[in-house]
Amino acid sequence: MIDTVKLHYAELGQGMPIVLIHGFPLAHTIWNAQAEALSDSYRVITPDLRGHGQSPAPEGVYHMDLLAREIAALLDDLGIEQAVWVAQSMGGYVAMAALRLFPERFRGIGLVATHPHADSDEKRADRMAAANSALANGSQAVADAMLPILFAPEFDLESETAVTLSRLMARTAPQGIAGAQRGMAARPDSVATLQATTIPALVIAGAQDQIVDPDVSQRMAATMPNAMFVPIEHAGHMPMLEQPDATTDALRAFMTTLTSS
Repeated sequence: MIDTVKLHYAELGQGMPIVLIHGFPLAHTIWNAQAEALSDSYRVITPDLRGHGQSPAPEGVYHMDLLAREIAALLDDLGIEQAVWVAQSMGGYVAMAALRLFPERFRGIGLVATHPHADSDEKRADRMAAANSALANGSQAVADAMLPILFAPEFDLESETAVTLSRLMARTAPQGIAGAQRGMAARPDSVATLQATTIPALVIAGAQDQIVDPDVSQRMAATMPNAMFVPIEHAGHMPMLEQPDATTDALRAFMTTLTSS
């Protein structure tokens, strides 16, 4: 049994709890604009996953089930039985693991720039090589390689937003990057989990996402019994940063359907 770690997190507002989960290899601050905006009506929790941001970064494989249990443990500590889980990219894999493990913890689920499929053998091998490379070459090399594909092709990579994100990735511990890559490589397929859930769902896709094809996101939403699909124009894999207002509007509209139901 691997010991869980206590996660660093930020908290704003009061009301229905919503937890915003970041992707790889990022941190809770990617959600700052949405957390600030939504905190006028909701209790917004933004954690740093194991190995990311200010949370501990032990060595080992960061299985998605483990990361899901650590989010649930944080919610336990905060006295939150049920929340709306909104998660981007790898965070989506964590949320899907949580949905399989403890669906009763969900008031709703938001999946942003993510997909439900397990890795192919080729992708799995790529992840293992990337994990080894991060340990050998450090986090800056990972940041340099990832930055151009995180945003829509039209996005200015010399903008303050892009430079800040690059620095955030470069500060991620190499063992955190390696642990997350190895954990993602080992994750199961989540298609059946999503098809079986009747929990209200929101799927957000950047229309110019270079990592997760927005058509894949749309098909994912179509297979879910109670999902709405929102494409964000002029956005890639980071719609919360590229088009923060549109992303916030989509989340607020979704939250409103939950509070009125």
